[in-house]
Amino acid sequence: MTTTAPRTSTTGSAASAPALNGISHLGLAVADLDATIDFWCRVMGFDLVVQGEEASMVWHPSALIAIGLTAHDGSVVGPFDEHHVGLDHLALAVADVPTLQNWATRFAALSVPHSPITETDAGHHLNVRAPDNLAIEMFVLKAEFAGAVLGVEVGDGSARTHR
Repeated sequence: MTTTAPRTSTTGSAASAPALNGISHLGLAVADLDATIDFWCRVMGFDLVVQGEEASMVWHPSALIAIGLTAHDGSVVGPFDEHHVGLDHLALAVADVPTLQNWATRFAALSVPHSPITETDAGHHLNVRAPDNLAIEMFVLKAEFAGAVLGVEVGDGSARTHR
């Protein structure tokens, strides 16, 4: 069972902060730029929009997500580890469970190891690892969880937190 914090107003709440329009882009430090570009484009369906020797950018037009990939002059070492301070995982919103099943089928067809689809109180997800061991969660948010916890109302049985 998932527990949630009560929704209360606190100093520094969104109501008193300047507006944000969303996430501009995600920047990832990568050890193997070519393998990472291949993963995001071939496996995840992103377009390569900027390519350089040390940095590149991929873009997913329907999700409106840009990811900058930087090799930092070859100084990036070791695999990603969610047990260190910083990013735990990247969760990508998926519209519904049938689409999540399509992702599982795609990963299997491309021989990309992934978890089975799992249901939690919050939604359905499957997990996959990008190059450098970056943890990626493909996630369908349940409407009832979105309403109870985020205060978001949806009518189609799923919720999207990115729009």
